[in-house]
Amino acid sequence: MQEVMTRIELSGMLGKKFGKTHHRLISCIHEAGIALAKTIPGFEKFMITSKERGLTYAVFKDEKNIGLDDLGFPITGEVIRIVPVVIGSKKAGFLQTILGAVIVAVGAIATFGFGQAWGVNVMMGGGAMILGGVVQMLSPQPAGLARKESADNKASYAFGGVTNTASQGYPVPLLYGKRRIGGAIISAGIYVEDQQ
Repeated sequence: MQEVMTRIELSGMLGKKFGKTHHRLISCIHEAGIALAKTIPGFEKFMITSKERGLTYAVFKDEKNIGLDDLGFPITGEVIRIVPVVIGSKKAGFLQTILGAVIVAVGAIATFGFGQAWGVNVMMGGGAMILGGVVQMLSPQPAGLARKESADNKASYAFGGVTNTASQGYPVPLLYGKRRIGGAIISAGIYVEDQQ
């Protein structure tokens, strides 16, 4: 393979510590990390010990996030970006699953003696938490309106609080009586009447 002078960009903590932009003569994507480790003092040790600090890394070839299988592909002049990612991010439901397992264990222990009556109920509640956590891990929330910032979705106090849009998939409160607090408005409309 032919070696090409490639721009390597480090983002986040890596960019602050070792510099944001580097140029190295490499032939495939995985050589970017090797070249930086050989030429920047402390880079290799930082990368090796990063898991202990709760970091992992995403590698981008131009704008495309590449996987482990793509690291051996040849370079054709693209920009390589290495981005630190916190381990555990995007793992919603994990804590709920663990908490549910602990509650099931407490309920199982409590079924002996005087705790028979409520021990089974505690176990069922813990089981429900486990199932809820697993479902939450398997079905991530859609981006929807929560991340959209356009002229159509600006914060407004027209119907109550500043939060007047809800993303798809979130729970909706059921109101009985007069509304006194702000909240997510599901549907609303304004129309003009001619007053002649």
